[in-house]
Amino acid sequence: VDGAWNLHELTRDMDLSAFVMFSSMAGIVGSPGQANYAAANSFLDELAAHRRAAGLAGLSVAWGLWEQASGMTQHLDERDKARMSRIGLAPMATEQALRFFDTAMLAERPVMVAARIDPRALAVNGATLPPLLSQLVARPIRRVIEEADTTSASTTSLVARLQGLSAEQRHSELVDLVCRNAATVLGRPNAGDINAGSVFQDLGFDSLTAVELRNRLKTATGLTLSPTLIFDYPTPIVLAEHLDTRLVVPAAAAEQPNLMARFNDITRELQALLNQPDWQPEDKPHLTTRIQTLLTTLGAHLDPYDQQEAEDEDIHSASESELFAILDEELGS
Repeated sequence: VDGAWNLHELTRDMDLSAFVMFSSMAGIVGSPGQANYAAANSFLDELAAHRRAAGLAGLSVAWGLWEQASGMTQHLDERDKARMSRIGLAPMATEQALRFFDTAMLAERPVMVAARIDPRALAVNGATLPPLLSQLVARPIRRVIEEADTTSASTTSLVARLQGLSAEQRHSELVDLVCRNAATVLGRPNAGDINAGSVFQDLGFDSLTAVELRNRLKTATGLTLSPTLIFDYPTPIVLAEHLDTRLVVPAAAAEQPNLMARFNDITRELQALLNQPDWQPEDKPHLTTRIQTLLTTLGAHLDPYDQQEAEDEDIHSASESELFAILDEELGS
């Protein structure tokens, strides 16, 4: 940042034909665990835009992953490369990268991204992509609001499957679930490469991969899980036992209808649905109306004292974010 700014200050009165900076896609899509690096690269991009706005030459090339190792990438191990692959970044051959550079130099834009994107990886990991990359995923033009969410269906299927298994079978199923996702996060080819009795940190997990594993298990189970999950439950076996207690309803309790548990399941499914990237602007009024209807129905079933308090809330003037906040606060979801 200092070097770029000093060059800008020292050359701003010169009639330069080019002022080119090399930044990184980290400034465009973010880089987990490297906030300072991402911010520095964003500065370079903005400096190029600032120079262009002032009538000066300015170009920032935000590079993706080069196939050829360099001082910036020689420290990357297979786990790092696997993580980049999951968000759709494929390595560029030197010849391809140089062609991208030539194209960027001819463009009339202050910032150009030079990267090789794998659309298949984007499609597979669409739910976990950075917002910018998620926009590149092919999706239906119009989403039907009543359409079932595939993630929620998968979660429901997992819970139903576990309910029909013995304790030993459930244990095996959940250990496999944890190990499969751990292997994916660490860039291992299969779950068999993960020793279920080993401490996650000994397997190679750090704070960044710990959060990634938590996110994957959260998606797979529909549960709300702590970012410190693998530190609280330090081996795949112990973590699987914890998931078992969260996912499976004891037989005696299962005989009685648990309305709140069912409501929580539906809430998780609704949240997963709302988190999907392919909503259209015209969907918002329909969503808002349906949520208002739910709140009205809830108010009709409150006791007189609670109902009076609920009526004090001006639902009709609340914004969409306020409506979701009311749901979270009042219903504990």
